[in-house]
Amino acid sequence: MKQKWSKEAITEMIQDLKNQNVDLSAGHISKNYVSLFTAASSRRYFNSWANAVREAGINYDQILEEGKSRRRSKLTKWSKIQVLEEVKKSQSLNLLTTYRDRLALYSAARREFGSWKQALEEAGYKLTKGSNKNKNQIVGSDNFLVETKNVISSREKTSDPPTKP
Repeated sequence: MKQKWSKEAITEMIQDLKNQNVDLSAGHISKNYVSLFTAASSRRYFNSWANAVREAGINYDQILEEGKSRRRSKLTKWSKIQVLEEVKKSQSLNLLTTYRDRLALYSAARREFGSWKQALEEAGYKLTKGSNKNKNQIVGSDNFLVETKNVISSREKTSDPPTKP
């Protein structure tokens, strides 16, 4: 049997969940309390989950901050020094594909240095564009080429010959 919702029933349910220390983030409620979330977010009642939570007398901005801190605590903590050490350990093996192979390192480098390129430069490497626009190169501090990555177009990857328009 379907539950009959009203503004009062929705706000009461939200307050009960808060008293039970249930995570009131939209993501959690939409997965675990579907009918409540759907009703509260409908135009008939509050138009959004955030409005419903605020109407129940709860600070929704605090819920958002708690979610941010939970997500941050799950991240690996990296310092600038740790990022540089890991980049140097990787040497030339995969510096151009780190964003794909080692996302945590790549993300930490961007967070700590502003960009992957700046992190490489701090580690003593230089990312340069090759003479061909589809080629990237990493040059070590001694000006020797460390790694080259050719970017193959999707046409070259397939065995089909290019078609004429």
